[in-house]
Amino acid sequence: MKNRIFALFLSLVVVSACAAPEQEQLVTFPQATIQLADVKRAVQLADTPQLRERGLMFQQSADAGMLLLYPEPRLISLWMRNTDLALDVAFIDPQWRVMVIKQLHPLDETPVSAPSAALAALEMPRGWFAEHNIQAGDKLTLLR
Repeated sequence: MKNRIFALFLSLVVVSACAAPEQEQLVTFPQATIQLADVKRAVQLADTPQLRERGLMFQQSADAGMLLLYPEPRLISLWMRNTDLALDVAFIDPQWRVMVIKQLHPLDETPVSAPSAALAALEMPRGWFAEHNIQAGDKLTLLR
C-alpha cells in the first residue's frame, strides 16, 4: 500500500512539473552606466541573445531599467510576455539617438516595433522619460 501511495505521489509530481507554466528562474544581468541627455544612471544590460530574450520578464520592478543592446542595427520588436510592469521604451538608432519612445503595457503580447533599424532599446518604468525630459533626438552614451 505504501508503494502505491508513493508511486501515485511521484507520478503527480512528474505530471505537475510537465504541466507547469514557464518557471521564473533567477537571472543576473550585468550592469552598465549610460548617459541619456543630461541623465547618468546604471541600468541592467541585456547584450546576448539569451539576456535580450529574457528581458524584464518575471521581475517585480523596472526601477533599474534595462538596455537591450544588439551587435548591429536591426528591426526590433518587443512584447510583454510574463512582464507585469508598465514600461516605456526608447528605441535607439545607429547614431545612438532616441528615435521614438513608446509605451509597453503589462502582459500584452502585441509586438511594439521600432520605426526603422535600431541598435538598442532602453526600457524604463512608465513615465521615466517624461519625468527626465527625454525625447526623440536625445543622445544616449554607453559609459559601461
